Amino acid sequence: MVIYILQQLVNALSYGSILGLLAVGYTMIYGILGLINFAHGEIFMIGAFSCYLFTTVLNLPWVIAALLAIITSTISGLLLERIVYQPCIRRGGSVLTIFIVSFAASIFIRFLFMMFFTDARRAFPIPAFFEKIYFVGGIAIGLRDILIFTTTILIMLIVSYFVKYSKLGIAMRAVSYDKKTASFMGINSIRIIRVVFVIGSMLAGISGLEYGLSFGIVNPSMGFNPGLTGFIAAVLGGVGNVPGAMIGGFIVGIGEILFVALLPPIYSPLRPLFVWILLFLILFLKPTGLFRPNVKFEGDWGE
Repeated sequence: MVIYILQQLVNALSYGSILGLLAVGYTMIYGILGLINFAHGEIFMIGAFSCYLFTTVLNLPWVIAALLAIITSTISGLLLERIVYQPCIRRGGSVLTIFIVSFAASIFIRFLFMMFFTDARRAFPIPAFFEKIYFVGGIAIGLRDILIFTTTILIMLIVSYFVKYSKLGIAMRAVSYDKKTASFMGINSIRIIRVVFVIGSMLAGISGLEYGLSFGIVNPSMGFNPGLTGFIAAVLGGVGNVPGAMIGGFIVGIGEILFVALLPPIYSPLRPLFVWILLFLILFLKPTGLFRPNVKFEGDWGE
């Protein structure tokens, strides 16, 4: 029983890494800009699905396909910002308006991919190198699980350092606290928004690749549930708090995996309910999340 639980914890760390990276992307956009990017899950999907297309249709080497997939997800995020969000911001749209628009963008992207590729599940290409497994005391630890975990932690540290100490990071935090004062200080908020979307979309693309490596499947609707769960993890960790978002992802990932592993199979369909119950309890007991939020933003961009 102990070996079984430890094995599930190893699996949970891999899944939590994926959610944590997705949550960091969410907290960059939602926490710093105050924009709820409901289409973040679709950027996650584009990262994984484009890697699948580059390897199976164009027969590109996996590493090149992965790099192109990250670039594709980043460009998709920038296009989303330019076409969807920027017009709303310039017209002084409220946060609710931007949320509705982002929800519409999410549906549009998902069904556009379904129209061209159908929603059938496809096998994600996994190089043989990633299939290597190590056994430690009867616990199987895959090389891809190690790489997913270490990559996620490394990226979280880099993003945390960037936000806290770099010139652009300081400008991001200034915009999050007070947009008007930041603009008076010469900070170009439009440029900051684009930088944040670049980083957030890049992280979503990397998270999508990790998901493909971990679960081995892709399809156009794959981004909805992880995107929603990643957003919950970001709120759980404290809006705008990068390490908090990562920890929130691990909490949700470990909770979901253990929920399925330790309870009878009949309760497995209730796995998504666990996430919502966890969110409700955290918001009820500590509305700001488990860790101190690093932002303070107004309700409307047009103010």
